Amino acid sequence: MSMRFSIPRTWRERRPHYLLEASKCKNCGKIHYPPRIKCDKCGSRDLERIRLSGEGKVVTYTVQYVVLDGFRDYAPIVYAIVELKEGIKVLAPLTDVKPEDVKIGLKVKAVLRKVSEDGKLGLIRYAIKFKPIEAGS
Repeated sequence: MSMRFSIPRTWRERRPHYLLEASKCKNCGKIHYPPRIKCDKCGSRDLERIRLSGEGKVVTYTVQYVVLDGFRDYAPIVYAIVELKEGIKVLAPLTDVKPEDVKIGLKVKAVLRKVSEDGKLGLIRYAIKFKPIEAGS
């Protein structure tokens, strides 16, 4: 059995997820990811959309060896909590790295990668993943 995703929801949520957009409160400065219409710190509705840097470091991680049907080609999958430069923590898969090479503090950057597809003619879903930053780049 393969997973099915909602096409309307995929399109509706594409900007925050594909571009790492957040909302920043103009009153207190708190950054919310995913974006919100009301600040949960001060209650203000005066928020602006911002783009997050996409650069950060691995705070913690886990390796998933048993995955759902439709994702088996990607196993094992390394999931990490990445703390971005802005202080926001994001849960996302890592890419372009072997599980044994992942460590706490690994510097990473956001990249857009294919996550899954519904058959040969179905919807192809992309998402933000994080890959290690090469030394010197």
